[in-house]
Amino acid sequence: MENKRVAIIGAGISGLLACKYTLEKGFIPVVFEATKEIGGVWTQTIESTRLQSPKRTFEFTDFPWPSSVRGRYPHNTDVLKYIEAYAQHFELLPYIQLNTKVIGIDYVGVSDEEMDSWDFWSGNGKPFGSKGKWHILVQHAEDFTTQDYEVEFLILCVGRYSGLPNIPEFPLGEGPDVFSGTVIHSMEYSAMDNESARELIKGKKIAVIGSQKSAIDIAAECAAANGKKLLLIKSFIFRSVSDT
Repeated sequence: MENKRVAIIGAGISGLLACKYTLEKGFIPVVFEATKEIGGVWTQTIESTRLQSPKRTFEFTDFPWPSSVRGRYPHNTDVLKYIEAYAQHFELLPYIQLNTKVIGIDYVGVSDEEMDSWDFWSGNGKPFGSKGKWHILVQHAEDFTTQDYEVEFLILCVGRYSGLPNIPEFPLGEGPDVFSGTVIHSMEYSAMDNESARELIKGKKIAVIGSQKSAIDIAAECAAANGKKLLLIKSFIFRSVSDT
């Protein structure tokens, strides 16, 4: 068991936890992170973003918040520093490959017919119970070279908010295609540096479509930059992402 290799995709909070606990079990983890830093969604936030819940409910059980963070709802910069400190404290950084994007995943060594007959993973429900191996193809951002890794187990920690933005569908001639101004998604706005975001919204009339957390935060930033305006919401219901 000690030499089992585990691939972990994503170096946000879930990926870091997976890395820590696989190490504690005696496995050999390798974490692939497509971006240049750890922290997941906390690496790309708008300037005003704070923790949405009290910090006591957003804490690693074995790594408390530093005493220097006194507010009940820490700023996004404090949250990111806390996550980075966790990775440093438990010496996880040597197992993380930054700027490394997973572009292919394949399970080899077991036929499709055999896998179709399984009632449980590996046929017996054990994580390492199969003779098959995971082949992970990654691409390195600095030179676009690719590399293939073979591991015994795979953990996906890509989260709910990675990948392509969720763009609403508009009838032809009634959407962004007929709008002469700039149209961006909240993910694109969050990815901007603070100065670029301020310049983008300064002195403009802005419509924000949506009423979930990112929409409210961005609307508040726009109002602060341009004066208070009217917020129109179809239905004032904040739902869990799992319900949508």
